[in-house]
Amino acid sequence: MLKQLFNYKVSVIPLLGVLIVSNGFSVKVSAQDISAPETTDSVAVTVKNQEFPQWGYYTVRRDFRKCVSPICGGYFIKQVNLKATPCVDGVFRSECYVSAIDWSSIKVSASEIARIQSDDGSRVLLLGNIVPVTFPGFGEFGNLRVKEAFYGATNAPAKGTFVGIKDNGIRCITTPCFSTDRLILNKPKISQVSSIDLSQTGATQKQLDAATSEIFGKGLIAVGITEVVENVDPIKRDTKFVATQFYLRVESN
Repeated sequence: MLKQLFNYKVSVIPLLGVLIVSNGFSVKVSAQDISAPETTDSVAVTVKNQEFPQWGYYTVRRDFRKCVSPICGGYFIKQVNLKATPCVDGVFRSECYVSAIDWSSIKVSASEIARIQSDDGSRVLLLGNIVPVTFPGFGEFGNLRVKEAFYGATNAPAKGTFVGIKDNGIRCITTPCFSTDRLILNKPKISQVSSIDLSQTGATQKQLDAATSEIFGKGLIAVGITEVVENVDPIKRDTKFVATQFYLRVESN
């Protein structure tokens, strides 16, 4: 029988089908996006969901060191799912220091920016790229130019792999139905899952509804693990993504 559409009343999500992140300085005009490289990976370039940005996702934490700006007082950022992040000087480090976060590319309210900047970093995820900025008398530093901002649905620890979850348009007449792509952030890896479990996040029904809209819209950012649910018929094994946290977009004005 035909599969029913998404059930909004539960946090275990059956899916529908698939195979297959100022003043006084100048920014260099020729600055390259060193943090979100294009990929030529054969898998990444042949799947349908390449409109979903897979590169350039950062966690961020404030720099509370006491010294003169721009040397101190900025942010430490790191790309999710990677052991090392390319910094503005081309060196890969466990995290990079940036002098500021540049919000000029998105229209987010001042109150939302204040909320994000006051966070301890545990619930903030930013999509963007590092651009070199020259400070007279201090030299070159990096700034994080934000393209999109995301905020964690709950205070639950984000354990597992950071992924994008997006409906791929496949529809089935039997179960399991691998209708959603699981895109690993900052890596050229894509696979499919047949169901999603958001029950461990502790999210409200309103947040679950918003997550549903994200999955069938631009894509939902989530963290978790992928499990294969055994079945008597090996052909009908359910591949389930179990989330420990998910992030909702900070909407532009």
